[in-house]
Amino acid sequence: MVLDNTLIGALIVILMGLSAVIFFSWSNTKDARRHTKRIFQQQQLIRVDPDAHRLSQAVHLLHPMVHLGFDYFIEHEDGKLPCISEWNAGGSMPTQLELDEALRKVTAIDSTGYAAMRRSEYPSVEDQLDAAFKARHGDITEQVELDNRIEQIKNRYPKSDDDL
Repeated sequence: MVLDNTLIGALIVILMGLSAVIFFSWSNTKDARRHTKRIFQQQQLIRVDPDAHRLSQAVHLLHPMVHLGFDYFIEHEDGKLPCISEWNAGGSMPTQLELDEALRKVTAIDSTGYAAMRRSEYPSVEDQLDAAFKARHGDITEQVELDNRIEQIKNRYPKSDDDL
């Protein structure tokens, strides 16, 4: 009888432990699904809403290491401009003044198009191919000059990040 009570007690403890593991796993999975859904909603918002997309780009311009859906969240109610509804990143949330300035920069980049601006100033393809040919045959001076020129142009017109 002692063995039976001990065995039954052990089985009850094991079942309770197993139930706790199952409950915590289910709870974590539920939280992960909820968080994944929220990230998806944020990504969908910036895909379909140009104002939210520009706000996301402005935040990224100010804080390049933060990520939408993790470090901050955007809210856009009908009839209002989008705003940061939640800031989880380290440091302080950008002020409205900082965001306005960054939005002006983002809008300027969008309206002129960094790719078009770069393309208008890049050396011609023929010049680049000629410099590459000469570099393969030992004369790298023209290649180095073109590379420096291209780097200056890229710095002047930074690439906007459309995958924010």
